[in-house]
Amino acid sequence: MSDGRERARCGACIAACLRALLALWLALAGSQVLAHAALLHSEPADGATLARAPAAVTLTFNEPVAPTSVHVVGPGHPDLAPRAIHVQGAAVTVELPPLGEGTHALSWRVISTDGHPVGGVVAFAVGAAAPAPVAAGAPLAPALAAVIWAARVVLYLGLFAGVGGAFFRTWIDAAQPAAARRAVDLALAAGLLAAATSPGLQGADMLGAPWLEGASPHAWRIGMGSSFGLTLGIAACAMALALAGNHLRAPRRARAASLLALLGVGLALAASGHAGTAPPQWLARPAVFLHTLGAALWIGALAPLAAALRTGGPAGRCTLSRFSRWVVAPLCVLVAAGVVLASVQLRQPSDLLTTGYGRVLAAKLALVAAVLALAAGNRWRLTEGVLRERSGAARRLRRAILVELAVMAGVLGVVALWRFTPPPRALAAAAHERPAIHLQLHDARAMVDLVLEPGQAGPVSIAASVTDHAFAPLAAREVAFTLANPGAGIEAIHARATHAAGALWRADRVLLPAAGRWTISVAVLLDEFTQARLEGTVRLDP
Repeated sequence: MSDGRERARCGACIAACLRALLALWLALAGSQVLAHAALLHSEPADGATLARAPAAVTLTFNEPVAPTSVHVVGPGHPDLAPRAIHVQGAAVTVELPPLGEGTHALSWRVISTDGHPVGGVVAFAVGAAAPAPVAAGAPLAPALAAVIWAARVVLYLGLFAGVGGAFFRTWIDAAQPAAARRAVDLALAAGLLAAATSPGLQGADMLGAPWLEGASPHAWRIGMGSSFGLTLGIAACAMALALAGNHLRAPRRARAASLLALLGVGLALAASGHAGTAPPQWLARPAVFLHTLGAALWIGALAPLAAALRTGGPAGRCTLSRFSRWVVAPLCVLVAAGVVLASVQLRQPSDLLTTGYGRVLAAKLALVAAVLALAAGNRWRLTEGVLRERSGAARRLRRAILVELAVMAGVLGVVALWRFTPPPRALAAAAHERPAIHLQLHDARAMVDLVLEPGQAGPVSIAASVTDHAFAPLAAREVAFTLANPGAGIEAIHARATHAAGALWRADRVLLPAAGRWTISVAVLLDEFTQARLEGTVRLDP
């Protein structure tokens, strides 16, 4: 009776886990997001000179983001908190405290939809010369980067070696020695520990804090609230299910638990990260799911297979024979899905050598090629000797499998480096809109600080700060722009500006159809009889 109740509870628990994993998969498949946020432009623009301090700074990204750390640095105030932060889609508006004259910098840090923190700085001057360019955010501290990398490697070992090993034991070789089961348990326990500590490290990175701050509840909550927190939650459930399945005595329940855990590995890594959030989603997420399942089936089988060969006898040969037959399918899926993911992330073959992401991928491909060659040698040269019971063949194959396992551990270490390298596709998004163009014009009556954003052919926003030589706003009645590019055979383009606030006048979405050198003329109507006309040239990128 009690055994029946136990089976019923176990069945209900497994069914609930399956429903939860299915719901998460449907939610992930339905979300359409880009990955790795890039700042497209800001208002005021980076490097702008303003007659008066702005009341707010608006940052516009290529995708929705969540701010984690924003502060203002400037003369007389090393660190000021903003009055308020408003998020509307991909736009973040930061209400500023009162600022005096001088150069100020808004330091920002946001979390991308792929779970990776991105930071930068927008600098502007009030009543002074334009500020020098400011580096886009402080780099990740080496100590924090090292700890994040180590935690990611251990998490991968838990998911691939631990969950994959539990699946191998329950579905391929249930009669494993106790030492093999303990090795799987150790990998799963280490992975669960990494999953428990990683939210704090993620939160410390999002907050720009030292790695020791990752132990604080605040950092842990911040990290768990990111998209990577979803990955960690699914991963922890998968490893817990695998740990339970590794010790269940009933074969059916053990297999069900390990199968759900294996599916959880694919769901976890498809929930966030560069690959899982790349467009098109209908292709990227299933490819990540299949790629990780293939990796878990392969890596998870290596240590238990080596243990079975050490035990020897007919049982070990039977396990080796079954492994040799079914491992081909996971390897084919692994390679095919990997090719799809590489084609999604890379824009061109040269990205393998010219980008950080590509160099990590090149290192991974080199290691994978080496381990595939080693596996092929094991499959076609050593396996036959073991099955024919040749002397010493099992010992040689076991050593080769341990080398294969060590190389695969190196692959996981390389893959963990992707945490710090945006893919070329994301870099292209960041560079899609060129930096704004700044131009200062003046005559005896007026000064005009012009900003054209973006600095490329196409729709352009033109902002003009119209002041006198003391940086006081001029009471202009009208401001108009005339842009000409005779070399491109284009007639002059006229745009009337609208008064935004104070000294600021704007004309949005002015279509400049060709790249090259443009002459821009600014007509400022001061009164009924007086007009100031200032002229300069700008060069637009394609």
